[in-house]
Amino acid sequence: MKTTLFTLAIMLYSVFCLAQGAKLSVTIEGIEKQEGTIYISLHQSESTFPDNADESVINQTSNSFDNQATFNFEGLNEGEYAVSFFQDLNGNKELDTNIFGFPQEPVGASNMKSLARPKFSKCKFEIKGDQSKKVQFMD
Repeated sequence: MKTTLFTLAIMLYSVFCLAQGAKLSVTIEGIEKQEGTIYISLHQSESTFPDNADESVINQTSNSFDNQATFNFEGLNEGEYAVSFFQDLNGNKELDTNIFGFPQEPVGASNMKSLARPKFSKCKFEIKGDQSKKVQFMD
C-alpha cells in the first residue's frame, strides 16, 4: 500500500512539473546607458514580431539594471520563439525613430547583432525545456 501511494505521488509530481511549462531566461548584455526603461517582448508568431507587443506571448519591463538586464519567462510551451527589445531613454514608452524609420534608441532582437529589420525566421529559436539566452543591442 505504501509503495502504491509513493508511486502515485511520484507520478502526480511528474505531471505537475510537466504542466508548469518551460522557463526562459533572457539576459541583455552590454547595456551602455544605465537609464530609462527596457521593454522586452517574447513572440511566437511572425505576425506579431517585432513590433506588435500587445499581441506577443509575454511583455516585461525593467528600469533597474546596470550593464546587463535579465528577464525571466515562465510557463512556456515548447516551440519556436523570438524576442525583441528596446531601451526607452526619454520615457515616452515607445521606440523613437527618425524620418526614415531608423531607431533613435537602443534596439535588439534574438540572433541579431547588426542593425537590420528583424525577421522572425532569422530571430527565432527553439524552446525545449528550461534554457537561457544571451542577447545584445544591435550596432
